Amino acid sequence: MAASHGIRLRVGVIGLGRLWEARHKPAFARLSDRFRVTAVYDQVVRRAANEAAQLGCAATVGVAELVNRPDVDVIYLLTPQWFGSYAIELACAANKPIYCALPIAADPPALEAVAALIRAAKTPFMPELARRFYPVTLRLKELIATSLGKPRLVLGQSRLYGFDRYGRPGPSTQNAPVPLTIDPGGYLLDWCRFIFDGAPIALQGFGGLVLTDRHDRTQDRSDDDFESFHAVFAEGGIAQIAIARFDPKTLGDAIKFLPPAGFQVFTEHGAALLEMPDRIQWRDAQGIHDERLPLEPTVGEMLNEQFHRMVRGEQSLAPTLDDALALTRQIDVLNRSRAERRTIEIIDSNQIS
Repeated sequence: MAASHGIRLRVGVIGLGRLWEARHKPAFARLSDRFRVTAVYDQVVRRAANEAAQLGCAATVGVAELVNRPDVDVIYLLTPQWFGSYAIELACAANKPIYCALPIAADPPALEAVAALIRAAKTPFMPELARRFYPVTLRLKELIATSLGKPRLVLGQSRLYGFDRYGRPGPSTQNAPVPLTIDPGGYLLDWCRFIFDGAPIALQGFGGLVLTDRHDRTQDRSDDDFESFHAVFAEGGIAQIAIARFDPKTLGDAIKFLPPAGFQVFTEHGAALLEMPDRIQWRDAQGIHDERLPLEPTVGEMLNEQFHRMVRGEQSLAPTLDDALALTRQIDVLNRSRAERRTIEIIDSNQIS
């Protein structure tokens, strides 16, 4: 691969949406000594042409053309496109590393199929599990290793306000209009795995439709606007996360009344309160502390730096294919537990009547 002859990776970007505009395009500009975008593709042809004109790179008319270009070393999949996981298959055949920001748990059979190709080709593959690199996450991990001790209980609440295709990516938005169990549910489950430094040994999920007169139901593939999961980790650690989607058209100004969403982490020697992505308060033996963390380097820079290290064969904190597969299988367990719970509730209801 051409990338092995130099430190600067030549990037082919597939899917030009909000992640590109708000996260990766600025990151590439600041990491110009390590990345250079040489080709872009989007299913909206004019969007790709306009972006290519701004960057001074090529706009391809097909995904295969982009993947097989000799001036493309790595493939970035940033927005779901009509062809699904086909680009991953092409990248494996071309032996080109893959950065994948698609909602990986949305299609488990497709991921299992391409995983076999990735392993056979030994192609570097990094799923974008961005919450691992939020400033509060990294600070919490430092505190766990120093003053707070091992986590014992995580209680979290996440809120979304509809799906905005061009909104800034972050803890309260989605990358694609998928069920809450996948985004942000799957990413929050991965975050809990990262905090507890291990996979859950037991999972239970629950979901339901709270606001029956929602205006945005056609934009979401699931009718549920509330999801929660309960995860048990080794040595008795527990995480309980709730996710709710609030429709501004239904609630109006009542949304402003709600307190900030956040995550409480109780540990062996203290506790912490997190407001994603950059504020943390904690108490340990020395007292109470409150930090508003800097957002530089940005999450995009940190993600791309770890991918760069992975491609170069250097030590990296990048999530892997194994992380993606584990997360997908765990979400499947959650979905099955939700279905079983609903069946039990219906049976009990019939018996009572």
